[in-house]
Amino acid sequence: MKKKTVIIYPNVKIGPKYSIEDFVVLGKPITGGKKKVVLKIGSGALLRTGTIIYSGTSIGKNFQSGDHCRIRENNKIGNNVSIGSNSIVERDSKIGNNVRIHSLCFIPEYTILEDDVWMGPGVTITNVVHPPCPIFKERGAEMELKCLRGPLIRKGAIIGASSILLPGIEIGEGAFVAAGSLVRDDVKPQTVVAGTPAKKIKKIKDLICDPGIFEKGEIYSWRN
Repeated sequence: MKKKTVIIYPNVKIGPKYSIEDFVVLGKPITGGKKKVVLKIGSGALLRTGTIIYSGTSIGKNFQSGDHCRIRENNKIGNNVSIGSNSIVERDSKIGNNVRIHSLCFIPEYTILEDDVWMGPGVTITNVVHPPCPIFKERGAEMELKCLRGPLIRKGAIIGASSILLPGIEIGEGAFVAAGSLVRDDVKPQTVVAGTPAKKIKKIKDLICDPGIFEKGEIYSWRN
């Protein structure tokens, strides 16, 4: 269903069975970039009020956006992805399949989220080691990939609410970053970290289900 308040530029290709709410903008042109770059969105998309998606991005099937979600250009986003209200994905990032990003999250350039990553509300990811660097300002195009390094978040990792991830780190497969953590170093697979700065506190296999529904070490068995 297309609303009168929706803007869809000619460079948009969207699959069938989609739903678009009010004040959505699709295929917003890149400032100073190529005008004919295509925005691709797979079938079954649900784009909620105020969503803005720039041209040059590719999104798989069954995508959902929260209200006022913004996705910049040149991102590659897989199938069954949900990005929550007021979350921002800057350009040139990669998001795998079955990823859940809750509200008020910030994903900067050159960040990689592999399949099945779960991110709680208010997570902030950073990608510049020494902002604002005058060399980057003067030689941005040359220095971009050297100066901007978003984190690599491996398959199935969980990032708790309001955590902050510093540039260039790697969060291992199946790792758990507890809410409110400041992560400045790599996190090993299947490890739980917490605190400011975040430190290892246990392994995933040592987690206990407080209500007693799952046995020790089985709390995430349902994700397998």
